[in-house]
Amino acid sequence: MQRQKCSSIVDEKALKRFEAGRVNCWQPGESDLSSLPPFPQFRPLSLADRFALQPRLSARQTEISDRCFTNLFLWRDFYDIRISRYSGNICVLCASESTPEKPFFFPPLGDEDIGGCVKACFDYLRSRRFAPVIRRASEHFVLRHMAGTKEYEVQEDADISDYIYRTEDMIRLRGRRYHGQRNYIKRFEQNFPHHETEFISGRNVGECIRFNQDWLRKKLDRLAKKYGRRPDDSMEEVIFLKAEVETARKILVHFDALGLRGLAIRIDGNIRAFTVGEKLNDHMALIHIEKCDHDYLGINQVLTQRFCRLAWADCEYVNRMEDLGIEGLRKAKQALGPHHMARKFHIFPKRQ
Repeated sequence: MQRQKCSSIVDEKALKRFEAGRVNCWQPGESDLSSLPPFPQFRPLSLADRFALQPRLSARQTEISDRCFTNLFLWRDFYDIRISRYSGNICVLCASESTPEKPFFFPPLGDEDIGGCVKACFDYLRSRRFAPVIRRASEHFVLRHMAGTKEYEVQEDADISDYIYRTEDMIRLRGRRYHGQRNYIKRFEQNFPHHETEFISGRNVGECIRFNQDWLRKKLDRLAKKYGRRPDDSMEEVIFLKAEVETARKILVHFDALGLRGLAIRIDGNIRAFTVGEKLNDHMALIHIEKCDHDYLGINQVLTQRFCRLAWADCEYVNRMEDLGIEGLRKAKQALGPHHMARKFHIFPKRQ
């Protein structure tokens, strides 16, 4: 994908949409930044940083899943996420040199001297012989801070754009598009009439953690049948599965501390599916994970519909995150009829 100027790839109407949703915004000085080292010093992200970061993450009511403390916390070890303060802003550095992206910055969190902050981030990466780049910027950030500038170029990354659905569509499943979804739900309810639905809490979170491990065991058993031997830990599929399960474990372990909501389905006394999400902004929920035992046909469709109905009926939209360019996942997400996409961009210094 070629780099394009920001004015040619962003929707000017989006600015009005974002600004219209800008309520309960953070204002400078509302949360203490004294615990953060001054730029260019950094320290690792910790759970305690939620109180400093979350007001700035949610200030603009943006729609992308990356502007969420939970996701930063879950990926802090993988990306070696570190934080610093610059002129009233928070700089978030992904310092790992072993990831495909290499070290990069997320967009600054705050409103003070963003231009100077962006330049400082680029200079920091250059000084360490890495390509200067800010990744996963929202369309709102690009419109507000990059449009009209001659210093920067932006590149849209469709593989990491989030799928946004109308919550009402996910609950009611009306029309031909959702015919298959309704059939799966009907068959599940007929085959398992005594199943139970319950919110995740301290009473059952341990069971969800055990089911999460059981889910991994079943997946590994299926890979063993596929290859005729026990899969090696170095296999890409195994690495991906274990990373997925570890992410789910972290979500469950820190469920209360992160202010999350979750729903589980119990069959014959055992939890066979669960999902976890949170309110991303005043009108949108974000679904972090869904784990289902697919031996129970239709359980995934039931879980999705009930989570939206029981936990997120007060939200207009549900963010179900990106497809990562995986063709099967993309087809499945597109088949559910997204209302729109929350686009994401990478920002680079303009080439001379």
